[in-house]
Amino acid sequence: MPAILHLPPRLIRWLPARSWLQARGASRPFLELEGHEVATFTLLEAASGLRVDQLPLLLGAHRPATARRSRDLPFVVGPWLKKDVREALEAQGVGYLDSRGHLHLRARGVLLHFEEDRTVAPEKTAGSATLGVHGVRAVQVLLQEEQPFSVSRFAEQAAVSLGQAHKLLTWLEHLELVRAEGRGPAKRRTVRDRTGLLDWLERQARATRWERSLHVALYARRPEELWLQTSTRLGKAGIAHAFTGAAAVSMFGIGPTSVPMSRLRISPEVPLAQAAKHLDAEVTERGANLMLIHDTGKVGSWASTSRDGVLLAPHVRIYLDVQSERRGEDLARRFREEVLGY
Repeated sequence: MPAILHLPPRLIRWLPARSWLQARGASRPFLELEGHEVATFTLLEAASGLRVDQLPLLLGAHRPATARRSRDLPFVVGPWLKKDVREALEAQGVGYLDSRGHLHLRARGVLLHFEEDRTVAPEKTAGSATLGVHGVRAVQVLLQEEQPFSVSRFAEQAAVSLGQAHKLLTWLEHLELVRAEGRGPAKRRTVRDRTGLLDWLERQARATRWERSLHVALYARRPEELWLQTSTRLGKAGIAHAFTGAAAVSMFGIGPTSVPMSRLRISPEVPLAQAAKHLDAEVTERGANLMLIHDTGKVGSWASTSRDGVLLAPHVRIYLDVQSERRGEDLARRFREEVLGY
């Protein structure tokens, strides 16, 4: 007979699909085995990017609940729990569940443990809708939203029309990735499942499609010098741009220190050859160290941020772009864990 884990409905989708484990919706979380309740839990909500040194504070919030109900066990839930955090929780006998399907639960002779990523469930369809490049940019902006927002503010931040913004949000509400509250002018949306929304965006063809590019060579002794020199020259020329992929990832101290080919997204309003001219770079396939990419939809050059004088694409775009590079999957995983946190 399978174990039955009773959880709030929003967490059920995180559970890995296994014959020995069933999930049922309940406001009070508990574990059922052979028809008997064997443990009850206090859910401890973990913020994105939770670190090991923050665990004492999080687990300390469980003590008052323990005093009231001695059977309750702490159970940490969060969108993305890093491996070292999961290992620390296991060492302390604390259960956890995250949106990638990592599960650990120990109670009265019962041990449930699952390490691998969850299988993505088939998504609900909304007619024959597809996501275009402007929609990709809008979802990237949406993933940065931490507070409830109006359609008009979202449309302005994403540089899309009100109609486009409303259509996209309605679609995402249908997919249960965005939640709407209120009516009329007071209606506000919030991202319901940030991890799920990023997973969904990653599956959209236009989100990971590479556009035309131009390979150039620009003298620099170190990659950092190349990036700063490039941003400085293009900035003076008024050309919107942003580094992405492995080059951008390395700016956060992740991945290799040597990046033989740096990828740079250039505003679609500027021909790549013109950008190369402003850089005083040589167009070449051999010995190139810089790839200029036509930034269709401004998915990288819109809402770029500066880091040490170098313009970088939005974090979500960096994550999506790095996957196609050498060791891309590993770099993307680390970037998602250590920088995105969901």
